[in-house]
Amino acid sequence: MNTFSIYSHLPVAVQNWLISLYSYKIERQRYGKGYEERLAILKGSDFWTAEQIRAYKEEQTFRIIEQAYHHCPYYKEKYDAAGVSPSSFTCLEDLEKFPVLTKEDVRANLEGMLADNVDRKTLIHYHTSGSTGKALDFYWTKEGPINYEATCSRYNERFGFSPRDLHLNFTGKIVVPLSQNKPPYWRYKRMQHQYMLNMQHITADKIQDIMDFIAQKHFKRFVGYPSIMNSLAVIAADRSFVLSDSPEFICTSAEKMYDYQRENIARVFPNAVFIQHYGFSEQAGSASMCPKLVYHEDFESGHFELHAPVENDKGVTGTLLATGFVNMGMPFIRYNVGDTATFAREKCTCGRQSQKIVEIEGRNEDYVITPEGAHIMRFDYLLKETQTIKECQVLQRATGRMVFRIVRRSNYTVTTEKELLRQVREKISPTIGVDFEYVDEIPRTKAGKFKAVVSEIRH
Repeated sequence: MNTFSIYSHLPVAVQNWLISLYSYKIERQRYGKGYEERLAILKGSDFWTAEQIRAYKEEQTFRIIEQAYHHCPYYKEKYDAAGVSPSSFTCLEDLEKFPVLTKEDVRANLEGMLADNVDRKTLIHYHTSGSTGKALDFYWTKEGPINYEATCSRYNERFGFSPRDLHLNFTGKIVVPLSQNKPPYWRYKRMQHQYMLNMQHITADKIQDIMDFIAQKHFKRFVGYPSIMNSLAVIAADRSFVLSDSPEFICTSAEKMYDYQRENIARVFPNAVFIQHYGFSEQAGSASMCPKLVYHEDFESGHFELHAPVENDKGVTGTLLATGFVNMGMPFIRYNVGDTATFAREKCTCGRQSQKIVEIEGRNEDYVITPEGAHIMRFDYLLKETQTIKECQVLQRATGRMVFRIVRRSNYTVTTEKELLRQVREKISPTIGVDFEYVDEIPRTKAGKFKAVVSEIRH
C-alpha cells in the first residue's frame, strides 16, 4: 500500500494534522533565518526611484553573470562559444549579447548549471512538469524560498492581508480522497489558517455542501488557480448561488485569469476584488499587483526583458525572459519562461517606479470532464515523479474517456502505464476510461505552443 492510499484511509482529523505537519516543514524553509530582514529590505525598496532600480538591476545582473561564468561549467562553455564574458556587460541593454536559456537547455545541462563554489548539500531540489508535461529539475539555494515568501508578504500587505486571515485555497493536489462521498470535502492547514479544496470534488452533486461551507466560514480571500475557481462558479451559478459577503478578495496565481473566468466568478461572488500574482517555480523573477490592480515587476528578485518585442496600442509585447538575482547555486540568466508579456510605456499612478506590466499571457488549456462531473484542467502532478516520459498531452475525444498521448523515453515500460492508471483512479476519477496513445511528437498549436490538455468535445 502506497503513502497516498494510507493517507486516504485515515480519519479526517489525522489527515488535517498530516497536512499541517507537511506545511510546517515548508514554512520553516520560507520563514527561516533571514526572512524578517529580507521583508524589511523589500518594503524599503518598494518606492525606489527609476534610477535606483536600474542601478540595482545592473549591479545584480553583473554579479549573477560573473558567478555563472566563473563557477558554472555550462555557462562558461556557452558564453565562450558566443564570444561574451562578464566584461561584455556594462548596462542592461548589453544582456542582448548573451544567449537565451531554454527549458531544454536546463534539462540537458543540469549538472553544468550548478555552481562549484556552492555546497551541493545546502541546495534544495525541486522539479515540476510545467505546462509542457515534461519533467524539469532544478535547485534553489536556501535564500530562494525566503525571498519568495517575503515578496508575497509585501504583496499581501499592500492589500491589508494578515497571516491570521482565514482563506480558502483552490488546488489541483489531492487533499480529500476521491472515495469520499460526504462532507467535509476540504482539509485544514492550521499553520497557514488555510482550508484546501481540490478540484476533483467540485461537482454538481457536492456544490450545495461546498457553498454552505464557504458561506459559513466568511473567508477573507480565495487563493489558487483561476481555472478551478471558474469551475466552482459555473456549477454554482447553475444552481443560482450568489454569495455577496464572501470572499472580499479573489487572489489568483500560476495561471492567467481570462475575462470569461472573471465574469463567471463575479456572478457568484459579486463583491470580491480580483488581484493576481505572477511567478514560476524556477524563481528567477515575479510580478505582483499594486492597489491600482496593476502588475509590477518585483525587481529585487530578478530582471524581466522582452525577447523580439513588438510595439502595439497597449505597450510593448514579447516573449518573457528572466534573469534571477537570488539563486547563486543554479543561476537562470535570460531564461525563456514560456509566457508572453506586455510592458506599459508609462509609469503607474500608484507611485511605484518598477516596470508596469499590462498583461501576462500564460497557458490556455482545455479541460477533461469526468463521469462524476468534475472539470479537470491540471494533470501535471501525475507526471512529477515520472522520468520515463519526454512529453505528455491529455486528450478527451469522448464523454467518459481520456487519452494520455505520450512521447516515450527509452526507459519507458508498462510499469509507467500502470502507475499512471493507478493515479488516475486515485486522484482523477475511479470510473473514467483511460487510453494510451504513443507518438514520436506532439503537435503544437498554430502559434507554436504546446497544450497540455486538449478537449475535442464541445462543452
